[in-house]
Amino acid sequence: MAKTFSWGILAPGNIASKFVTELKGVESAKVLAVGSRDLVRAKDFAKVFEIERAYGSYEELVADPDIDIIYIASPHAFHAEHTKLCLKHRKAVLCEKAFALNASQVSEMVAYSHQEQIFLMEAFMTPHQPSYLEARRIINSGVLGEIKHLHGWFGFNKSPYDPNGRLLNPKLGGGALLDIGLYPLFDSLWFMGKPIKVEAFADLTSQKIDQSVSVSLQYEGGRSASVFASFLSVAGVGTDILCERGMLRLRRTSSLNQSLDILLPGEPLKVINWDEASCGLKLEAIEAMSCLDRNELESAIMSHQNSQELMDLLDLIRQKTGISYE
Repeated sequence: MAKTFSWGILAPGNIASKFVTELKGVESAKVLAVGSRDLVRAKDFAKVFEIERAYGSYEELVADPDIDIIYIASPHAFHAEHTKLCLKHRKAVLCEKAFALNASQVSEMVAYSHQEQIFLMEAFMTPHQPSYLEARRIINSGVLGEIKHLHGWFGFNKSPYDPNGRLLNPKLGGGALLDIGLYPLFDSLWFMGKPIKVEAFADLTSQKIDQSVSVSLQYEGGRSASVFASFLSVAGVGTDILCERGMLRLRRTSSLNQSLDILLPGEPLKVINWDEASCGLKLEAIEAMSCLDRNELESAIMSHQNSQELMDLLDLIRQKTGISYE
């Protein structure tokens, strides 16, 4: 890209720290400003990452005329509000997953993006990664035959949890489903398409927030998928794709450490690993800047339709399990 794009960071925190760490290594990106509701927090973040400008409100951040695109890293419950604030000030947006709290909010965000003719993309890591692109290439080649079953999971246990913390707070859109369950669910959509039937069960807290969630998905032709996500199980993260003539195993220990196992009957296991330069959150930013460079309103890799279909599925699972946000 010929242009260097100036980024603003809305809401400093753990995921924003990881994102900025990677973004600072991208030549076409400059992290120009950070905004927080707490000026001290913004200044501390700016000092750590050597960011030029720090603002004590999101309104000040979006009003900065030198910012090209804003990365939104606030809690799920505020994504729709903060996205529309940025778009209103004609700032392109890369918004962290979960894109919003429900499908209605996603529809409003996308409609506003088109109305204002401003780029908008969900910061969803997996479809940009070389492991996923290679897995899809192999499946599309037909060498493994049809996918018969997909099993995906994501789990960790850092208990005891603070009921008022982000992970379990209904006011912030907490719960395993929106925080980590959407990853394997996206895999089911990305590799297999829309299911014809969905069943789900959730282990709920007293505030109707899911600590664990299990989902069963059925597809045409007897195909199926199963998904598990939990804050109570040290499960790690992975996806197995079981096909007619072999299987694929997608694994990662972090956004920068990814691998793909290829299993074919009668052949030795093939393991493909990628180096850190080829993986990570930075690929979302590179895709967003490439779209801006081409004057596009959305990404073909993580499209508005991808985000809408994922949130439609998440809404259906919440309805079936009784998960409730304030």
